[in-house]
Amino acid sequence: MVMSSKKIYESWAAQENAQRQAEFEANNPGVAAKKLYDAGDYQGAINKYKEAIANEPDASKQAGYQFSMASILFRKLKKYSEARSNAREAAKKRPGWGRPYMLIGDMYGQSARNCGDSWNQRLAILAAVEKYNYAKSIDPEVAQEAGERVSKYRASMPDQSEGFMRGVKAGQTAKVGCWIGETVKVRYK
Repeated sequence: MVMSSKKIYESWAAQENAQRQAEFEANNPGVAAKKLYDAGDYQGAINKYKEAIANEPDASKQAGYQFSMASILFRKLKKYSEARSNAREAAKKRPGWGRPYMLIGDMYGQSARNCGDSWNQRLAILAAVEKYNYAKSIDPEVAQEAGERVSKYRASMPDQSEGFMRGVKAGQTAKVGCWIGETVKVRYK
C-alpha cells in the first residue's frame, strides 16, 4: 500500500513539475531560447529570443537577447550580415556596452580570408581592429580582451609596400570589400 502511494505521488509530482516548467518557459521565452540553443535548435532559439525581445520592456535585457541572437547567427549559422545587424541593435539598446562590437570584430576577422585579394583581406583585418579598439574605448570590461585581439591581428595588417604600390598612404581611408562594406583608416604594420 505504501509503495503504490509513493508511485502515485511520484507520478503526480513529475506531471506537476513538467506543467510548472512549461508555464515558466512560456512566461520566460529567454529561458526557453537558451534551452533550445543547448539542444542545438538554433533557429528555434532565435525565434524565442525574438519573442523575448517583443515581451521585454527593459531595453538592457532586450540588448542581451539581441546579442544572443547575433552570436547564434554568426557562430552557428554563419549569417554575417544579419548577425552584425543584431549586434548593432544590441549596442543601441545598451549604450557603452563593448561586447557587440567585439562580436562584430570577430565576424570581420574570421571572414577576412573570404574578402578577395590580399589587400582586401588586410583591410577586413583593419575593420576588425577598429571594432576592437572602439569596444575598448567605450567599455573597460572588454578592454583587456580587445587589446589581446588587436595584438593578435597586428601581423595581418597591410604592408606599407603594398599600400605604396596602390598609392595609399597611412591615414587615408579605404573601403573594405565583400560583405563588410565599411570604410577604414589605413594603418600599416
